[in-house]
Amino acid sequence: MTTLPRRCLLLAAFTFASAAFANGPVAVQADVVFASTAAGKVDPSLTKMQETLGAKVKYLTLEKRSSQKLQVTNRGATVALPNGKVAELTLEALKDGVATLRVKLPPTDATYSLAKDKSFYLQGGGHEGGDLWLVLSQPK
Repeated sequence: MTTLPRRCLLLAAFTFASAAFANGPVAVQADVVFASTAAGKVDPSLTKMQETLGAKVKYLTLEKRSSQKLQVTNRGATVALPNGKVAELTLEALKDGVATLRVKLPPTDATYSLAKDKSFYLQGGGHEGGDLWLVLSQPK
């Protein structure tokens, strides 16, 4: 076999092996949170979020509007927000318990690393005089 076909076969094998590796699925907890600067209640499970976002904006109301466990693969999964936006999650890699997720939530399209006991927050736009946030984490 000549060098070029051999390289093509190796590249194809590597590509398919990488795709199979990223197939997952990986479990992801997706919470949709309503946040407002108006006085209200903060769900006790969201106090860490309030502290984290406090450097940017002080939310006095944080309440979960929905919560779901997803099985995310390289084929993707979606989360609908009450304001009509849809978040698309795609697994790009899974290594040593850390999932690399691509998340499209207009206008954002970014890649994040999701490790155990970590969360990340994505702003999902305005809603009912406040903001919607998508909170992604690994289920406990």
